[in-house]
Amino acid sequence: MTATKVEEEKRIERSMEEEREKRHYYQAIARHFFLERGGPFLLSARDLEVIAKWEAMGIPLPVVLEGIDRAVEKRKKRRRPLKFFSLLWCDLEVQRAFRQHQDRLVGKQKEFPSQDKRLRVIAALEEFLRDVPPPWHSLKPIIIEAKEIYCQRDIKNLAARLEFLEEEVDRLLLAGAAAEEKQDILAWVEKEFPAASSAEKEELLQTALLKSLREKYRIPHLLTCYY
Repeated sequence: MTATKVEEEKRIERSMEEEREKRHYYQAIARHFFLERGGPFLLSARDLEVIAKWEAMGIPLPVVLEGIDRAVEKRKKRRRPLKFFSLLWCDLEVQRAFRQHQDRLVGKQKEFPSQDKRLRVIAALEEFLRDVPPPWHSLKPIIIEAKEIYCQRDIKNLAARLEFLEEEVDRLLLAGAAAEEKQDILAWVEKEFPAASSAEKEELLQTALLKSLREKYRIPHLLTCYY
């Protein structure tokens, strides 16, 4: 195989990995936003432009979600409706959250001198493995495999495997959630989004349930776009 051919294959692999990261970034923001706002369950062209700007700035996904939460909370306090709420109105809070995130990173430079996302993922996985919540021992083999992947020198060829493992964690969380946890979330969805279709309510239920379980049990994501 010629050097040119090898370089071309590497370029294609990088492109595919970037596309997967981008897709997760957009989908996670959209799901979180719909969970806060409700319908209409479509992003406008302006919303997509705002997400593209955040991505170009390198704003980590958790920081974007934090900014959206802040913007929604402020709007609720002012008793303003969320029906026509746009991501454009979240931009100020997202930018503020990003500046605060950068300030926090400065204080962590000794711990992560290169601010390498892989190191942050590994740290999160190790923290989970040190104290696995009793209901979720089934996740341990997946988390261990993900950690082993990130500890390798080159993970480009394993990006698809990480994506599969992330989805497998979600599948196990949804399957293993306690009945009362599901019922509480379902009741909330029915109350907050009465006009949503059955399919939309199911999507909202899964998104809200996964968010609740990950926060409650501190279950880490496996993809770098979350760090």
